[in-house]
Amino acid sequence: MAKVKNRKKEYKRALKRQGLIKTTLPTKETSPVKSPVQSVAVLSLEEFSALGAVEGIRANLVATLYQAGIRSMADFKQQTEDDLLALKGIGPATVKKLKENGVSLKVS
Repeated sequence: MAKVKNRKKEYKRALKRQGLIKTTLPTKETSPVKSPVQSVAVLSLEEFSALGAVEGIRANLVATLYQAGIRSMADFKQQTEDDLLALKGIGPATVKKLKENGVSLKVS
């Protein structure tokens, strides 16, 4: 039974990575009113590693990006290619893979 549940979770995670499933937002009746500044979501390491942008990148490199403060797609736009290359373990191949996955970086 556990294998069936794990398959469902993995399938659902794959669909989220592809952008086919988006998490639903709570309705106004169930959620308190928030200011626009608080609406920016910061992802956990597990959610960040499930993004399609870091697909195909080793887990330790994803953790390095996360620990460097890159916790959402918007954070990539604030980083230059040189900033990423300065991180331990991140090389030209990793930056190339990020660009292939659709990450846009700040132009230096």
